[in-house]
Amino acid sequence: MNRRKKGQSNRNRNGRANTSAANPEGSASRRKLLLPTAIVVLIVVGFVAFYKQPAPQRGTLTSAHEKESGLATNGGAGSSGTRIGSDIVSTNAFNHPQEEETMSDPEIAVHLLNQGNELLNQERTEEAVETFRRALEHDPGSEDAHYNIAIALARLGREGEAIVHYEETLRIFPDYAEAHNNLGNLLVKQSKFAEAIRHFDESLEINPDSASTRNNIGKALALQGKITEATLHFAKAAQMIPDYLEARYNLGNAYFALGRTDEAIAEFTTALKLQ
Repeated sequence: MNRRKKGQSNRNRNGRANTSAANPEGSASRRKLLLPTAIVVLIVVGFVAFYKQPAPQRGTLTSAHEKESGLATNGGAGSSGTRIGSDIVSTNAFNHPQEEETMSDPEIAVHLLNQGNELLNQERTEEAVETFRRALEHDPGSEDAHYNIAIALARLGREGEAIVHYEETLRIFPDYAEAHNNLGNLLVKQSKFAEAIRHFDESLEINPDSASTRNNIGKALALQGKITEATLHFAKAAQMIPDYLEARYNLGNAYFALGRTDEAIAEFTTALKLQ
């Protein structure tokens, strides 16, 4: 596709050269019209990304670029701090009735946690919620069960309940960076910006390498009209992950809002190349 566009561009340049020789004033006028048109297109495309609220709902559960952190599996935040995406451990219901009888409550909870993850990957979200609740019955102190049920509830639009479970996650395990990040996203949707930014800051203290959290802070600041501060976070996110498409769009819009048009066009152009 890039080669075809390049070829078209070469032909256009040749065409303009011939036209310019015949009518240089007409060529100059067309160039003046094309530039503002291109700028408007870039701004409109970027505008959509800039004001898109953080509400991940479907698809792969975790990615370096996603605003919502992914699911926890056995040995999650409280031990290794790792997250998994589409490679969720596949575990079926207990193969034999006596199998559950020989397991401790924490072991049963881990089993149910992984089963709930699999259901959520299959977009059987209501079933996942009930499975995570069963896990909590066996291990009420499981921060990962609270965290995963919060993700599932948020995807069902039950954001108030999700917030309660994220808060419980953080009561049990205050250094859960992903929970701080996801809770911050929900609070932004409720326009509770100061509280949201506090959680984003907590997440960054625990995991300073999170580009998505940087981007989320920038969006929360921008929605309050604090564009200059937001720009710093968008720029940092784009620096950390150069192909972070949303951060590029957000940075371009922030530059444009500050009157830094050349820098805005550069970011929009980079973003369009990444698509």
